[in-house]
Amino acid sequence: MQLRELLATQPDVLAAGEAQTVDHPAWQQTVKRLCTNSQLCGAGDLFIGMPGTRVDGGEFWSGAIAAGAIAALVSPQALANRPVPSGSDAVVIPVENMTQVCAEIAAAFYGYPARQMKLVGVTGTNGKTTTTHLIDYLLHQATWPTALLGTLYTRWPGHQETALHTTPFSVDLQGTLAEAQQAGCTTAVMEVSSHALHQQRVWGCPFEVGVFTNLTQDHLDYHPTMEDYFQAKALLFGPDYLAGRAVINGEDGYGQRLIAHLPAERVWRYGVSDATADLYTADLTYGANGVSGQLHTPMGAMPFTLPLGGAV
Repeated sequence: MQLRELLATQPDVLAAGEAQTVDHPAWQQTVKRLCTNSQLCGAGDLFIGMPGTRVDGGEFWSGAIAAGAIAALVSPQALANRPVPSGSDAVVIPVENMTQVCAEIAAAFYGYPARQMKLVGVTGTNGKTTTTHLIDYLLHQATWPTALLGTLYTRWPGHQETALHTTPFSVDLQGTLAEAQQAGCTTAVMEVSSHALHQQRVWGCPFEVGVFTNLTQDHLDYHPTMEDYFQAKALLFGPDYLAGRAVINGEDGYGQRLIAHLPAERVWRYGVSDATADLYTADLTYGANGVSGQLHTPMGAMPFTLPLGGAV
């Protein structure tokens, strides 16, 4: 994809670039890769300088260009701190709302893989990894080719790699989804962290199902208050992300707040023993080999056996 064609998906970014120069040869060059680390840039890359909590990566645009990047997208502040020298023909474009633009450009570069798959996102303080693994297992039993992205690893049939983050940053996430789709996966199940939602890493991902497990005190080194932490989690269930149904723990106080703000027809409420919930268990028997009982669902009741110890 040529640079101009890629940036045409972001008209404001393209206009800002063309305001500098319309006939620069970079516009016709093929973007071979998106790169967010100036030290790893090479020939044909588009450098995207992401602002960080301590350092704005956009300030290192000159190193990326020197390494062969055909253009650089940076925040206005980064460009103000390190302006393009007079006489330089480097294409360095200031971008407002860098995190969102980065996610949208990554989605376009990789062919919008999230739109070609069914996405299941699981958020909450506790239980994300267990829940995603159970969903992944059940989908595989139903013969759905599924990718799993989470705290431990990213995997699909024939592929597995250790995860660096619970939810990858947008460039890596879109690239991973594209690989999974090309490998034949039709569904992706992912853990969605509050960091990822706050930083818009999953921007451009329409979730067919959003699952909320619970919220307990955690990550207050990043979020200043529990309310800020909750509001970050709640983004998954807003119009920017939730395209289908929410499945929410109705026995958690924060889950109840989410349910109260969503249309009833788009929510399945679950609990352990609340018979008014859409999904609940009954007649539970615990043993050395796990737990068994009845699972009540909107589609009817069915017996189940779960080889996991402890309370359901």
